[in-house]
Order: sequence, then structure tokens, then C-alpha cells
Amino acid sequence: MVGKMIIFRSIPADLTYELRLKVLWPDSPIERVMVPGDEEALHVGAFEEDDLIGVGSFFFDLPFVRLRKLAVLPEKQGCGIGSNLIRFAASQPEVQKADQLWCDARQDAVVFYQRLGFTLEGDTFEKTGVSYVRARVEVAALC
Repeated sequence: MVGKMIIFRSIPADLTYELRLKVLWPDSPIERVMVPGDEEALHVGAFEEDDLIGVGSFFFDLPFVRLRKLAVLPEKQGCGIGSNLIRFAASQPEVQKADQLWCDARQDAVVFYQRLGFTLEGDTFEKTGVSYVRARVEVAALC
């Protein structure tokens, strides 16, 4: 059986909140996943038919773009959705203006980012009980 096609497209910030919450902070209030600057960021959704199965938000501070709140439904993880979502975003004109994409990668997701070509910088650090490390990649390397 052939898998269903995944479509990536820009979405408004408010469409990201439910999935962010479900995947990243399931026991928190919705305000936990709302990020200052969401209104100006690029938000990309991954859709399987009409179902939103992945989101990623990209915040601009040229020449850098920061990836925040990448979330893919657990049952869809490991299928290339997150990496293809990042590559789709990197191909968008507003992201193409940047030199580098960076994020604070959850320690348990470091291998995912390294496979995409991100390099790790500095020591691990903790935010609200979760360990992170800074990760960075050239935008051109993602396209």
C-alpha cells in the first residue's frame, strides 16, 4: 500500500498551537506554546489529506532564522515529515534571505538535527526541566 501524500504549506500561528501543545507540552496550558513574535513568524504545516500532522515555526532576525516549536505527531515521527518540513521552510523566499537556521534542540532530538546537517554548539542547558543544546546549519545546505 502506498502511503498518503504529505503536503507542506504556510499556516497562521493559531493553527500551530494545538499540535505544539499535544506533542511538546501535553500537560500545560495553551499559553505555554504561544511564542512572542508568533504573528510575524513563518509557520509551516504538514498535512496528510486534511489532517495537520506536523508544524514548525521560523522566526526572523536576519541573517539568522530561528526554528521554534517543531512538532510532529508521535505516530508520524520517523517518516521524514519533520526534516521535509524544515527543508520546505528553507526553500521559502523569506528564509532564503537568511544565512543560517538555528534552534535550541531538545537533547533527545539531537540525532534528528545532526542528520539534517546541523552542528551542535556549546554545552547542554536546561529550560523548564528539559535539556537542550544549540544547533545551527547553513540555509543553503538544506535546499
